[in-house]
Amino acid sequence: MTDTITAWILSALGYLCTAPATASGAGEHSLAGPLLGNVLVAGGAGLVTLSCIVAALWMLIDPGERDPDHPKYRVLDADR
Repeated sequence: MTDTITAWILSALGYLCTAPATASGAGEHSLAGPLLGNVLVAGGAGLVTLSCIVAALWMLIDPGERDPDHPKYRVLDADR
């Protein structure tokens, strides 16, 4: 099921990135199709990047490890 959904999404993105849009009918092509596809791909990559940065900062500020013998406490000691 996941492979089918992934194939459909990639097919739709491929269409958006390559299919010319006919804005005024009569066969005049514009860059609306590829532009929309590029915006979707770049926006998706931006969201993934932003979520990774947020997750990294969250884990840096509050990693969730409370064991006092954890190696991170040796690294974060004030005397280093």
